[in-house]
Amino acid sequence: MTRSGGLLATALCAALLLAVAPNATAQLAGEVTILADDDLKPVTMARTVPESFEIGLDGRVFFAIQTSAAGYTAAERARIVNMRIVHIISYADLGPSAVRIVAIRGKPTIYVDRVRLVTVYPNDVEAAGAGCMWQLAEEWAASLVEGLPAVAPWHSIIGEM
Repeated sequence: MTRSGGLLATALCAALLLAVAPNATAQLAGEVTILADDDLKPVTMARTVPESFEIGLDGRVFFAIQTSAAGYTAAERARIVNMRIVHIISYADLGPSAVRIVAIRGKPTIYVDRVRLVTVYPNDVEAAGAGCMWQLAEEWAASLVEGLPAVAPWHSIIGEM
């Protein structure tokens, strides 16, 4: 990356941080919590664990989890996020403003409706080759905005009416 390209990426990341920094709480009011505590980690007993876990449904990939973070292995993170995706497509409002990024403990966290889906960490950025946490969170969120309505079961029913 050139020096001017690196400065541009740094400026973009700083602008994204400033845009969401005022809402830096540990939890949103009315948040739906699905497997958020250390004592509720999903058991992963595979003999061979892949290095990357695609998060998506029905052949549509939203993003990939490739690293451990916050005391969870990549496999544990992927299982939790997949469970949350199932809850989201079953119960959450998927309207135009349903997907948003909120700063939780200084890190970009993607919510869909009231469900905390995933937090982006520095090692996610490194593994994805992205510019910064906020840029990667924006990419993941954009993929969700486009993809979630297409895989929601009620979407096909409404489309037929």
